[in-house]
Amino acid sequence: MTAQKPFTDPLRSLGKESSGRAFPAFPLHALIVAFFCFVLAPSYAQLPGVGQWKPLFNGRDLKDWETYLVPSVAAADQTPIGLNKDPHGVFTVVDGGLRISGQDWGGIMTKESFSNYHLRFQVKWGAKKWAPREQVVPDGGLLFHCSLPYDYGSKCWMRSLELQIQQTDIGDYHNVGAGIPEIQVSPSKDDGDVVDQYDPNGPFKHTDKRVYRSANFESPEGQWTTGELVARGADAVFIVNGFVVNRLYNIYREDLHQQTTGGRIQFQSEGAEHFLKNIESRPINFHQNGVPVLSSAAGELVFKKGERKEIVITNKGDAVEIIAAELLGKDAGRWSLKLPVFPINIEKGKSITIQVELKEAGMGAGDNKLKLETLLGPVKDFEIRLKG
Repeated sequence: MTAQKPFTDPLRSLGKESSGRAFPAFPLHALIVAFFCFVLAPSYAQLPGVGQWKPLFNGRDLKDWETYLVPSVAAADQTPIGLNKDPHGVFTVVDGGLRISGQDWGGIMTKESFSNYHLRFQVKWGAKKWAPREQVVPDGGLLFHCSLPYDYGSKCWMRSLELQIQQTDIGDYHNVGAGIPEIQVSPSKDDGDVVDQYDPNGPFKHTDKRVYRSANFESPEGQWTTGELVARGADAVFIVNGFVVNRLYNIYREDLHQQTTGGRIQFQSEGAEHFLKNIESRPINFHQNGVPVLSSAAGELVFKKGERKEIVITNKGDAVEIIAAELLGKDAGRWSLKLPVFPINIEKGKSITIQVELKEAGMGAGDNKLKLETLLGPVKDFEIRLKG
């Protein structure tokens, strides 16, 4: 597949300094706000008829991919296996999808590089786990904006950023050296430890440390979970089963004095069997085509535990493509939402329905807000408050 051409990033021109340094490490908040207010505010509609999906994996063989592997740290022989050598059949085609056994560590990566794209895939866990990770949750990963060397991270992964694929943690952010982003975070707890969790109401943090996804929206064990990555300039959005769970802004490489906006795509092998299918991408079109005006009869809904309500959302403006929903606020996982199949085009005068149920109440988490997402960001001036 032909790599998508990068666009001229407005953030880069905003941040240019006389010294030649493309962007300061701190602070970026004013520039980020300026970008969203002045660049994206006129519209959020994707131009109809463009950006068609194309498969990255043909379902027959691995001819469009390369592999790089090393033995597990538990293996007696630690000699690197290397490039395009797979003696244990870590990467195989099964039922038109990709099986990753997890026996050896490393990755399978596209030969082409990509920028300004929307990627989606489906993942399901297998039964096999390998030493030394037999007793922990199964793990993999989507690495993006990958560049050489092949053995940059843990001696087996390309320089990159990671959308975590780990059971119960799909959508976490990890850094593998491709630049450091700004992420809105707030403190949370994980097994008693204080961690950073993505929170669109939180302050921006320049971080190369793990940032937990907003909530767990994965499918039940044994079912397929859909993961998506929107790589837009030097920003990225992580989506799980139709919900935005993480956002990265202004990914920046200090050593190169420039933003990171593209690279190859790699799926990790990290000790656990899993299956991937429907790996496909489409280019992002930055042409802004009108202004959608979304509205609902109720801007605020109050729920009791177990109560279920339907939200009808109507578009009174220009046609818009919706790719995801986002729940803002703490403990977003206490809500159960039945979403339409995204992406979905909402023409002027048409509506979509979202069914909402409150699973848990009285957790002291406060209100949550429901927003809708396009390829170019959240729909402007639309949110529904959920109270329970």
